[in-house]
Amino acid sequence: MFKFVHHVRILVHDCDAMVEYIDKNFEMKPERVQVYQQRGMKNAIYKVGPTNFEVTEPLDPNSAMGKYLKEYGPGVYHLAFGVDDIQKSAKDLLAKGVNLRGENGLSQAADGYYTANTDPATSLGVAFQLAQG
Repeated sequence: MFKFVHHVRILVHDCDAMVEYIDKNFEMKPERVQVYQQRGMKNAIYKVGPTNFEVTEPLDPNSAMGKYLKEYGPGVYHLAFGVDDIQKSAKDLLAKGVNLRGENGLSQAADGYYTANTDPATSLGVAFQLAQG
């Protein structure tokens, strides 16, 4: 089912401070830093091989990410695996009894690709995402 690690998203309190930290200590610069007002987040995206490493600052403390950050602190929010057919992959997971978030288990990411997100309550507390695109 999985083709590669599509991206890893970490949540932080201050995206700019983390970008500076990564630049200073790992000599990496993000491909882009973008504010998604409609999603209430600021995102710095790094490319590591075929994988995106995303540093995300929730701008709305009442959003799902804002609440997660407040409760658990900075760290991995989810791990996304790349798949060829998101609809089939979501359907397969639902058939196995995995609960997915979003309408019919599918949603669209801020960058336009399609995703299926597991409900951490049914995936042993870990949020997994499948991504196509």
